[in-house]
Amino acid sequence: MDTIYGNIVQDIKKDIATGLYKTGIRLPSVRELSKRYNCSKNTIVKAYETLRNNHIIYSIPQSGYYIVEKLITITKAASQVIDFSSGNPIIGNMNTPDLKHCLDRAVDIYKNNSLSSTAYGVTSLREILPKYLSNFQVFAPVNTIFVNLGIQQALSILTQMPFPNGKDLILIEQPTYSYFIGFLKFIHAKVIGIERDENGIDLNKLEYLFKNEKIKFFYTVPRNHSPLGTSYNKTQRKAIAALASKYDVYIVEDDYFADISLDSKYDPIYTYSDHTHQFYLKSFSKILPWMRIGLIVIPPDMLTLFEEYRKVSYYYSYFSASLISQATLEIYIRSNILNKHVTSITKQVEEKLKCLNSNLSKLEKYGVKYMGKKSGFYSYLQLPDYVNEYKLVEDLKNQNVLVSLGNRFYLDETFYKKGIRLSIASVNCEEIKSGFKIITSLLDKYIK
Repeated sequence: MDTIYGNIVQDIKKDIATGLYKTGIRLPSVRELSKRYNCSKNTIVKAYETLRNNHIIYSIPQSGYYIVEKLITITKAASQVIDFSSGNPIIGNMNTPDLKHCLDRAVDIYKNNSLSSTAYGVTSLREILPKYLSNFQVFAPVNTIFVNLGIQQALSILTQMPFPNGKDLILIEQPTYSYFIGFLKFIHAKVIGIERDENGIDLNKLEYLFKNEKIKFFYTVPRNHSPLGTSYNKTQRKAIAALASKYDVYIVEDDYFADISLDSKYDPIYTYSDHTHQFYLKSFSKILPWMRIGLIVIPPDMLTLFEEYRKVSYYYSYFSASLISQATLEIYIRSNILNKHVTSITKQVEEKLKCLNSNLSKLEKYGVKYMGKKSGFYSYLQLPDYVNEYKLVEDLKNQNVLVSLGNRFYLDETFYKKGIRLSIASVNCEEIKSGFKIITSLLDKYIK
């Protein structure tokens, strides 16, 4: 970008942001700006077209250029908030030129399609998903793959539909995904928990429950667990698959963050299963946070039953992802941009985890036990008796640091380990350091 052209683009953006140019009022003409900057008309046109391609302005033939909307500026107060509570990455950190390219291609290719004909997902997208899933050692035929709006929609259907094993009790890890716990309580589902910590779960306890309780399915997040930030080792994953087959229990494996794995040898539970007792769920919302889209792999003998319940699910929760989301995901995968994007995010996660680890160690002298730090976004801080977790969360909030209360990830007080969850999804290394300074200063205050 030459200096004059770059200066013009930045000057116009600044003038829009400060209100010099108003929405609906024509911007200076090409001729006027070429005189002002003492440059060619082509340079001005190039600057205007750059702004138009970035959706800051639009053009009307024979009239000129106009502002799409006033540029949004982040207030100083908002920029000072350190958000350890959100599990969603900030869209602004993503590669927006690639996104715009994929969106444009998606609109061009699918402009004559409609969502009504894609109940299972866009055919061309579904056809490439078996190869995509094979990268995670999930080998599934295309007819068993449903594209959906996200994991929550799939879980709601699985919870309410009957299973061939004739059982009705749902087993969940403790702690686990908070929104699923909320849903189970809301519909008064029959549910029990099994404790999980940094070492995983007690396989003997799991076998006892599989054998003696009427377990319909076991919902598990094997890797990048929320809120613990831990993963099951290979022995545990293989054992879970074997026990499910032995005792006729279904596994609902939520591998929401499969793309970002720092263990290249990791295979999901699905890999070791008999493929008749295994549902595999995956979301793209953590790596492509501008759209809600996921997938579910269904055991072949349950396809008809699942389809029946998927149809009526529209009465309470829309199942299908938007057509533009499906089309955009397809372009991402086909063009290999998704691989490029995942590589970039993985590098960011690795850097932030290193920063998190160096700061977590500072909590040991306060009697804080921490889990996570090896994969994904999350870490759980188990607090000592002298710390009131509600007061800690409130005091942190008053200093513009947001964290999540630990009890929202537990079914009840029976399993609850007093603590808070930290997420590094929406923070950078400097914010992690600053946030921990505030956390440790409060712990210093409490301990005195």
